[in-house]
Amino acid sequence: MSIAFLFPGLGAQRAGMLHRLPDTAAAATVLAEAEWAHPGGVAELDTAAALEESEVARHVALLTAGVAGARALTEDEGVTPDVVAGYGLGGFAAAVTAGLLTLEEALRAVRVRAELLERAEESVHDIGIRMAQHLATVRRRTHSVAYVTTTGGQVLRGDANGVFDDLARCVALPPAGERIAAALAADVPSVVVELPPGRELGVRLGLAEADEEPPGEDAGAPDGLRVIAVEKAGIAEAARAARVHRDPAAGAGIWEDAEAPADW
Repeated sequence: MSIAFLFPGLGAQRAGMLHRLPDTAAAATVLAEAEWAHPGGVAELDTAAALEESEVARHVALLTAGVAGARALTEDEGVTPDVVAGYGLGGFAAAVTAGLLTLEEALRAVRVRAELLERAEESVHDIGIRMAQHLATVRRRTHSVAYVTTTGGQVLRGDANGVFDDLARCVALPPAGERIAAALAADVPSVVVELPPGRELGVRLGLAEADEEPPGEDAGAPDGLRVIAVEKAGIAEAARAARVHRDPAAGAGIWEDAEAPADW
């Protein structure tokens, strides 16, 4: 059984999201790296005013939140994804998690994207060309974690050029939500973990219905698929759900001192 990480894009941002990240060493390290790499730092990028007024603030804050949540899972909780998928801008955080971009490279790329959008001097298609030119300067790395393209829902393995093409095109093309969902369902993950600041993307993509029972976990997903949002469940619960769904034997004894959620 496999685990998918799902990263939200523009529209998921909310005030204070960088101050509600998992309280772990890895998440704190991501914040420190972003503070150093982004001009002016990131501490004030998640205020209501900044997110309302600044494309750069929205882009950088979303990337930072997604990567921090993913690293908290992988480095602090030992939960690693077999597949990553981003919705629009979320593709950059997915690429970082798959090892195709460093956080610094991703921060630079989303800042370029945001500044071009803010200037509004070129069409989004021309901005896509600019993004392709920028990403052409970034080193290509091999990757074993599958990447689902945001523009077409294709599952890429070992195709860095294909991933970078997707990241460049996503500024001009809307996310292919139905195809992303179909790709995730076809890859048969046992659980999809929705990364901060996302809360309802799994529901919007039709991977699950609104959660009613365990906090943060969505019931009614196709073929037993489960979607759990870190923002709702917390990092510890999200990690535990991922472990149990990947390997049911790993859940033995977990609930000895507490009642297990009904559908686990």
